[in-house]
Amino acid sequence: MSPRSGWEFAGLTNPGCVRSNNEDSLCVDSELGLLVVADGMGGHNSGEVASALAVSTIRDQARRLLPAGAALAPENGGARVAPRGRQLEYLVQNANTVIYERGRVFPKNAGMGTTVVAVLVDEKSLSVAHVGDSRLYLLRQGVLSQLTEDHSLVGDQVRHGLITPEAAAHSTLQNILTRAVGAEAEVKVDVSEHPVLPGDVLLLATDGLNKMVGDDQIARILATQADPGRMSEALVKLACRAGGLDNITVVCGRLLPLPARRFWGEVAKFLKF
Repeated sequence: MSPRSGWEFAGLTNPGCVRSNNEDSLCVDSELGLLVVADGMGGHNSGEVASALAVSTIRDQARRLLPAGAALAPENGGARVAPRGRQLEYLVQNANTVIYERGRVFPKNAGMGTTVVAVLVDEKSLSVAHVGDSRLYLLRQGVLSQLTEDHSLVGDQVRHGLITPEAAAHSTLQNILTRAVGAEAEVKVDVSEHPVLPGDVLLLATDGLNKMVGDDQIARILATQADPGRMSEALVKLACRAGGLDNITVVCGRLLPLPARRFWGEVAKFLKF
């Protein structure tokens, strides 16, 4: 548990049942309340290079930038985005530059890219920055909501009413992204802010989960498992049992109810002595 925020976190990645390599990457930094999931794409091993670069760049720069507070919030995003959201957007855009330049310098990595969903949380709210079709879900009082929109061809078709969400789930065009980190010199990052309540559960996941597991199954696991570690294990196992056609990566977080947070807060104080 993060002693400052009252959140419990856990993450897990698995190559699935078909692919020999894993092009997904993740980060869980409990001290910062930073969660990141990335799903790479590119020839040879470039996909795993792109996702690893995205996660390491966001994590390393966050550890330098975020402890300094909101005073160092970049100006990108303007008034529409809170300082923490601007910081997160800045980190993802920096990751885009790192990956794009790597592809220019090393021909074998040319054209590589990755999805990114990155979250910063505290006891009251969360900020999210995302590009691509990796997702952020929120479970609140048994109801599962998707907080991100897929930047994909079928996602655009659903938003324009051309196909139904059910048809999108079975479309052969699911893998076509309309936006990715590192694929071009600049990238548009979607940034949003959301309140959180005690008992809320977060799930960041690559599409290897939602292609294999329905929202109702995801909601049931998040609602019935005792802690984020067990949630993560159960989700990955379920995706593998359904075929595991892609790499599967999940990061789960749970905001403890107030009595439990007070208890663990006292334990943390005691352990410092």
